[in-house]
Amino acid sequence: MNALAVPLLAALVLLAGCATSSREGRAALSRGSYLEAARHFEESLAQEPGRASDLFGLGVARYKLDALDGAQRAFEQAVAQEPALPPAHLYLGLIAIRRGDPAADVHLARFLALGPPPRLAAQVDRARRTLPSVPPELRDYVAAGLEDGYQWAGEVAGALQAAREAELGWLLDYHIYWMPHYYRRR
Repeated sequence: MNALAVPLLAALVLLAGCATSSREGRAALSRGSYLEAARHFEESLAQEPGRASDLFGLGVARYKLDALDGAQRAFEQAVAQEPALPPAHLYLGLIAIRRGDPAADVHLARFLALGPPPRLAAQVDRARRTLPSVPPELRDYVAAGLEDGYQWAGEVAGALQAAREAELGWLLDYHIYWMPHYYRRR
């Protein structure tokens, strides 16, 4: 083995471990296993510090665990790495809403400036207009409603993507299987 191969192999093993931890973190988040998700994202970040997607995942896991200070740090670091990361701005806004911090409006305005789906944008805009009059006992409710809207928008986008892929698959199958038969008959 040459001298370059050893460091290259070590880097590939490190990146594979990072990718695995990151993937396991996303899977744990989707299952609602937030402690496990946080652990996986922390492992991934130990191997590759500053990775915005892992910082965001860690922030969500901590947010779900009600560790708002840790979540805020993770989201701020994610935004420092990738300023145009809409959901990080949204979650920073949700944390501010839950704390009664007027900075919620700034974070939500940044989120809106990055072009979220129209229905979610309308929901966030309505929340922004009502934030000054939201009593403290309803802050968590408003934040949860916006988070649910964000997750719903993601589910709809995923379903649309799956439908497009299924349609593309059908078109490919049609052209690969049927079209040669059609041309052979002529």
